[in-house]
Amino acid sequence: MMAVFIPWDIFFTAKGIWGFNEKYTCGIFFQGLPIEEWLFFVCIPYACVFTYHCFSILLKKIPAKNLFAYLAWIAAIVNLIIAIVYHERWYTFSAHLLCSTLLFYHLLIKKSTFLSLFMFMYIIILVPFILSNGVLTGVDFWNYDFINFDVENIREKIVWYNNEHNLRLRIFSVPIDDIAYGMAMLLLTITFYERFKTTTRPT
Repeated sequence: MMAVFIPWDIFFTAKGIWGFNEKYTCGIFFQGLPIEEWLFFVCIPYACVFTYHCFSILLKKIPAKNLFAYLAWIAAIVNLIIAIVYHERWYTFSAHLLCSTLLFYHLLIKKSTFLSLFMFMYIIILVPFILSNGVLTGVDFWNYDFINFDVENIREKIVWYNNEHNLRLRIFSVPIDDIAYGMAMLLLTITFYERFKTTTRPT
């Protein structure tokens, strides 16, 4: 996952599509990224894979499994449409296209049986995702409207975004594009986790 997302992050940071407030970093940078950003791509995916693994062990049956399978199809189609319609906005285009591509890969080519579990897990972690990402994208994120179009007036930010390259729609202070970005990041990680997993469930 880092082999894809770190070069993407370095490129977009260099192009000014997003960036970091040095007030909130320790000042150590490598390839234009603060050390905290490098650690993000270790800690967050690991925590989410651990959550996914716990669900796979503890859940005897995924609630409304077919519903989550349909949601995967809906997410794939919607992300593809957004990528096509907003192809001139770099963050929107790349995040939604990657997310759509990975979903269609699992739906049409691999026909992955774990996709319903992944969608269930992702919807569950959206709550802590929005809370933590809210702090990153607007320190006092709770002061903004839940559906926020007034993106130019978000004040104190740890991670800032160039709004010319996203949908200019936020959940509180979180760009809506981050949901596709996060899904792609975690699905890519889970894809390899499932492929190379060698342990078995306890009987």
